[in-house]
Amino acid sequence: MTPRRDDVYERIRGLILEGVYIAGDAMPEEGLAERLQVSRTPVREALKRLEAEGIVERRANRRVHLAEVNPVTVVDIFIVRARLEPLAARLAASRVDGRFLEALAECIARMETARCGPEPDLRLYRQANEDFHWAILSQSGSGATSSAVRGVARRRLTSPTFRGWTAEELERSQSHHRELLAAFAAGDPDWADAVMTTHLYAARATFLRLATALGGVAEP
Repeated sequence: MTPRRDDVYERIRGLILEGVYIAGDAMPEEGLAERLQVSRTPVREALKRLEAEGIVERRANRRVHLAEVNPVTVVDIFIVRARLEPLAARLAASRVDGRFLEALAECIARMETARCGPEPDLRLYRQANEDFHWAILSQSGSGATSSAVRGVARRRLTSPTFRGWTAEELERSQSHHRELLAAFAAGDPDWADAVMTTHLYAARATFLRLATALGGVAEP
């Protein structure tokens, strides 16, 4: 049976959400068609739709790539996140259970594996980082906060990939993750709020550095 165009489009979006592709990766029609077991025609149409949405881009060689996240935009997004996610952390610290702590510890272990290999695995790190933050948002029990973060702070389908981060910056981020876990284990809302705030402003500083290097913003 011939797949519907919308089905192929949704399946390609799903691959991006799963971290199969990260920003900058090539997404050749033939490779996607083979992966999805469909002809190239619905793949081509799906990619055109994704291009119109700004999720993929065609470069000089006409090859389709997953769009790079604009560091300047990410800097602005972190301002919003630094207001919302500390609140989620505060709420989550009042609702801690064993399953939540185990989920966070598992995410931290995955991030550690990803960053400590001979070559950092950016896909694994990004997905584990996303899972860590969404676990906290979910544990907060605040649908309004989760929806606000999903709708504003993470409105793009593609997320920061950590490409360009230094080893020191990744270690600092991991130290914040570990301290957040400790704050949750202690059931301390003030501690969790403070660490999440520090974590997000530190990440914003990294993207500000990247944006400045690209000439997107003036040095402070």
